Amino acid sequence: MKLVKQILFQARLAESAPAITFSGSTASYGTLAHMVEAAVSAIDTLGLPRGTPVMIDVRNPVQHTAIILALALLGLPSASIGSTFSVEAGGVLLGLLLVDRPNVTLTGIATQLVDDRWFMHDPARPVEYRRLFDMQSFSSPDDIVRYAYSSGTTGRPKCVAFTGAVLELRVANAMLTIIQGGSGAGLNMLGFSTIAGMMAVLAALPIGIMLCFASSNLEALQMTRLFNVTMMVLAVVQLKGFLAALGDEPPPRSLQMLAVAGARVPLGLLRETRARLCSNVISQYGSTEMGIMTASSPASLERHEGSVGYRLPWVELQAVDAGGREVAAGSDGILRARSPEMAFYAADGGDPLEIIRDGWFYPGDVGRIYEDGLVVVTGRTNEVINRGGVIVAPEIIEEVLRLDPLVRDVAVVGVPVNGIEEIWAAVVSDDAFDAQAMAQRAHPKLNEKVPDRILRVEAIPRNENGKVTRNALRDALLARVRAG
Repeated sequence: MKLVKQILFQARLAESAPAITFSGSTASYGTLAHMVEAAVSAIDTLGLPRGTPVMIDVRNPVQHTAIILALALLGLPSASIGSTFSVEAGGVLLGLLLVDRPNVTLTGIATQLVDDRWFMHDPARPVEYRRLFDMQSFSSPDDIVRYAYSSGTTGRPKCVAFTGAVLELRVANAMLTIIQGGSGAGLNMLGFSTIAGMMAVLAALPIGIMLCFASSNLEALQMTRLFNVTMMVLAVVQLKGFLAALGDEPPPRSLQMLAVAGARVPLGLLRETRARLCSNVISQYGSTEMGIMTASSPASLERHEGSVGYRLPWVELQAVDAGGREVAAGSDGILRARSPEMAFYAADGGDPLEIIRDGWFYPGDVGRIYEDGLVVVTGRTNEVINRGGVIVAPEIIEEVLRLDPLVRDVAVVGVPVNGIEEIWAAVVSDDAFDAQAMAQRAHPKLNEKVPDRILRVEAIPRNENGKVTRNALRDALLARVRAG
């Protein structure tokens, strides 16, 4: 893959320049290149056949990046996982799991423990760049190079496959519409398991931008000031947390752009961000399956509540009725799209399954498109919850909470709070109910999908077919909270 070798070429040009920083530690481009070279040797000893998918659950961002690059050089597609539950629910890839903790396993999948010895190197010995550049890597641009687990249109995890051609096209288009030059530092608050988080790595490092990783909002604020971060990439819910961490302090002077992903930015939050943090806020409408479909200016986001910017020139985006007929400009309809960046779902072993219907991808959103191409998202076509960029089906959270021995019944709804959907769970439980303890028990499987609130109820409202009446439940929970 050309982007991987471009990162190594950047390292050859500026070995001492900072590449990645996290939690008080910084790795130069030269160090990253050394670690990639060492990881290539370590992985090569495993004897994996070319094309074998490899999953990565390594918490150190420099090591994680080095493994991704090393796997690509060896012609091995990769998938970064945030939780084993997402993999199990989305269909496990046949291959190997590289993990830095002995207690993380996947049923039926071989596990290889990764430690610091994988990356040991002699800093005084030059990197053999020529050998790395000459590695065959993938044999065709149409080979699958990366997998991602997306909750997408249904909220239920699915494995999405990316060919080298599609991934490089996405990065090139992102650099045209988002990245603003090759200087300064960027802060990426999106995880490796998201395609947007991975693209931040592939877009920043090839052009010499140092990339910062933060484990908390407070650390993100400290890094922004310490490393003169000029651009941040983050989700809506992370932006809200970052503003809370900022408090009454003055904004970082270096910050020139905020790129917000994963969900539309509520107008009130947008105006607060522009007033308190950075005036240049952009947002994109997109998905794991389709890539970025719109780009925005700060002014375009303020035209309407739910505005996500203008349709990109290479994307076909329509609002249609239930019969697939395009509605009039400015009228609400079901959104659908086509793009050269389209990926596909992958079954176990990498067999492609079409994600399109009649040639179109349906993201599951309702919205309108104006004559000038401005896109406004007004709602969803189903009950999927979008918690500020974290997309999940309520049934997924219910499945995990039901594993708790104290839960007799449960239902989950999305509740809008200050323009952002929160995840609320209603639980039928006994007198030993402890919401905080229940959330802690669910965290290993749900991570960022843990409910914002868990409320005990006497019964879950259901219709005659036994289906949860979520609107009634949502109204009842809101009334109870407002009543105190």
